[in-house]
Amino acid sequence: MALLQLIVGFILFGLGLGYLFLPQLILKFNALIRDTFFKDSVVLLSNRRVGIVLLLLSFILIALAVPGHR
Repeated sequence: MALLQLIVGFILFGLGLGYLFLPQLILKFNALIRDTFFKDSVVLLSNRRVGIVLLLLSFILIALAVPGHR
């Protein structure tokens, strides 16, 4: 869990620096993520597949995060 917090902290630190010093890079990254992950065709054509994968991943992560179940 500490590693995850460290990784998220570094990501947020990098984003903060990007917003301050490289706004063009943030805009390009935003366009890339929007075009890659949040396309309307993904939601309309494969909503069940994506939903099931996301739910399975969330259950796995929640199960791994609960202490005492190992």
